[in-house]
Amino acid sequence: MNFTNVKNRIFILVFLAILVFPWVGGSALSLSNHELFNKLSIVETEKREMQEIDWGNLLNTGESVSGYIDDRIPFRYTLISWYKALNDAIEEKYQVVATAVGQKFYSAKAEEKKTVVDRGETNKPIVPGEEVQAPAAEEAENEFYFPLHTYQDIIIGRGGWLFLYGENEIECYQGTNILSEDDTVHYINLVNQLNSICQAKGKELYVYIAPNKSSVYPQYMPTVEIATSYRRIQQLYERMQYEATAPFIYPLLEEMEASNNYQIYYKYDSHWNYLGALYGTNALYARMGVEQTDPTQWITGTQDAEKYELYTYMGIPDSMVSHDDVEQTVDYRPEITVEGLNLEKMICRTTSNGANQKKLCLIGDSFRVNMMPYLSKDFTNCTFAHRDYMGEIHGDIKNADIIVIEAVERYDYEAFHTIQRVINVLSN
Repeated sequence: MNFTNVKNRIFILVFLAILVFPWVGGSALSLSNHELFNKLSIVETEKREMQEIDWGNLLNTGESVSGYIDDRIPFRYTLISWYKALNDAIEEKYQVVATAVGQKFYSAKAEEKKTVVDRGETNKPIVPGEEVQAPAAEEAENEFYFPLHTYQDIIIGRGGWLFLYGENEIECYQGTNILSEDDTVHYINLVNQLNSICQAKGKELYVYIAPNKSSVYPQYMPTVEIATSYRRIQQLYERMQYEATAPFIYPLLEEMEASNNYQIYYKYDSHWNYLGALYGTNALYARMGVEQTDPTQWITGTQDAEKYELYTYMGIPDSMVSHDDVEQTVDYRPEITVEGLNLEKMICRTTSNGANQKKLCLIGDSFRVNMMPYLSKDFTNCTFAHRDYMGEIHGDIKNADIIVIEAVERYDYEAFHTIQRVINVLSN
């Protein structure tokens, strides 16, 4: 047996050991010390419960099975921590080398430029030691480049802005996750199927996709390769306008227009702030035919944003965070009284003396939270629920006059999983 064969067999054995050890070792540790097992295995990068298998949709997609397994891999936290530590160490060394090479390269270029003397169009005499300034166009061109640098799955953007790198955000931004034709048609059919059921029961349906932070603020993103500027959600949105029978809302233009005058997403968090959510709510009202107001009329001042979640993801303690992010204080329709509003609850039911008597049920993700203070004042009865808690709101869905299904752009597929579950509820 030669050395190459021995080496290959060793690699195979090591690879198999890496695959098998977490399950064998994890099972043993779980039986002997379950508390330690959880500490080493559970990752909390998002405030959510671990994913469960969607048995009702199992024949259509196996994503829930994959997610179920991913959330429960033994030693998941430890293995990810090791990977990130190794990746960050390599990245740090790369940046050091790249910076050194870059400095040497540009220093050499700068020395070359010092020997050039521009006589100008007027044929002025040469002044000893005269130096030529670099053309303005060339300087501007260099300012456009900003290298991609990530830490713990967070992008360090221009001006200190932070963005998610994982959770499908960078794929959406680069345009590398375009939907297939089969998936697009499947999503359109799901919307139409649910809308048909809703219409038969006298209900209104709205599908709402909140824009990613990187979509609204691309000027703060680093320089990365863009596969296509006609991105996944834009293609889906256009198809939905022509082929879906229910309103499909993606308020990117509204948010970008608002961002010209105000900051509408948090600098150090992935969500929109309260003013951004009000502009987003207005976009929903436009399709509902509900009265809209100028969001700026409700601004009463500014306050500390108090949203620094991306720093938390990076493992940076609050004591080291510079609290320099602010947001507009919004006092929306102060004359209306709301009962039961709790932004921390995964299921929240409210009543108010608002103008719209219809019962509204909104099922979504964390982007729903900052919309709740406005919707709860404009509708007399509301149910707001995170999609992971749908099992507890079947009655609310059946009694609702208006159903809104929301998901952020990077999780757009979750909106359609939710649609399938609502179909199941209303079909029983």
